[in-house]
Amino acid sequence: MAQEPNGTTPSPGPSGRRTGDGDGRDTRDIVRLVVLVVGLILLVAFVIGNSNSVDVNFLFFSHRSSLIWVILISALLGVVIDRLVILVNKRRKARK
Repeated sequence: MAQEPNGTTPSPGPSGRRTGDGDGRDTRDIVRLVVLVVGLILLVAFVIGNSNSVDVNFLFFSHRSSLIWVILISALLGVVIDRLVILVNKRRKARK
């Protein structure tokens, strides 16, 4: 382990890595990078696998769109509806 110019051994910093180490990389940084790369690869594979066009039938009309957009918009609408239901329930409980 490297020593400081005053002869002391460096102590771990707030992030858990030792200050003064030459490599500048921490194990957590490497794990985060690997997880990020794997996540990006999975996202690209998901987009490529769902890029074909599909017909979306609504009540009175039909629309042709890429499947990935249909999936993403449906997920987003689900999250918005979920948050609205939670908000309404909290307000009802607060009135009682």
